[in-house]
Amino acid sequence: MCWSYRDDADLHATGMAFLAGGLARGERLLCVGDRVAEGLRGDPAALGGVAALVSAGTLRVMTLAEAYVAAGGFSVDGQRAFYDAATDQALADGYTGLRVLADVTDLAGDPVHHDELVRWEHAADHYMAGGAGASGMASMSAMCAYRSDLPEPVLADVAAVHPVVHAPADVVPYRLFSDGTRLVLAGEVDALAAQRLTRALGSTPAHVGVHALDLADLRFADVTASRVLAAWARAVTEDGGQVQLWNAPALLRRTWRLLGLDDWARVSFAATA
Repeated sequence: MCWSYRDDADLHATGMAFLAGGLARGERLLCVGDRVAEGLRGDPAALGGVAALVSAGTLRVMTLAEAYVAAGGFSVDGQRAFYDAATDQALADGYTGLRVLADVTDLAGDPVHHDELVRWEHAADHYMAGGAGASGMASMSAMCAYRSDLPEPVLADVAAVHPVVHAPADVVPYRLFSDGTRLVLAGEVDALAAQRLTRALGSTPAHVGVHALDLADLRFADVTASRVLAAWARAVTEDGGQVQLWNAPALLRRTWRLLGLDDWARVSFAATA
């Protein structure tokens, strides 16, 4: 989940509700970021008692640097290893999984880390949908919090690669995420969003074999969007992969034919029975 918050009070109220759900499920809680930590210090009775949860090992609080940039710099591989270890440890300690509340506003606003953060958010979605940790079970969930006064293009980039988004609709007109077996493209993609979609598709975790993209919830895609999808498909096939476009809207299929994209990008169209 991506949550765009207005102020610290909004972050704290929403974050505590999210974490309370984890407690009810028997999960270990991990809170990351200075604003999250400050909210807990200002509300020691939150979640039934912060100090007792920390003492029991049920709640861990870390700075952004400790969780995201401590191990030799911020990277997708480093974050995957960090959360693998944290999830496995939670399961080994008897919890049902790991629930993470992370305010990563400062990473998003830093041009040095922005592109890698988008790649990580995309990879993290695929990672959690497919089963986090060595167990391969769906045992990690996360709320990624971003302050709403981030520059609109920055917020849109990170929000668009989450399955669940709380942000203004005009900032995030589409979402690209994993449902565990396929990528899903939902919402609306026009010429204004096409460049962002190009970057999002380029950050999709690479793998050998079939790349399946479900378009059932794609409400609108113009000519530019069709060309973006075709360019992505061509790049995948040139790397030895295959592309399946599932449940493509009739308008996109028609546009695809009129533009002659079948001759330029090899894809197979399929529909859910």
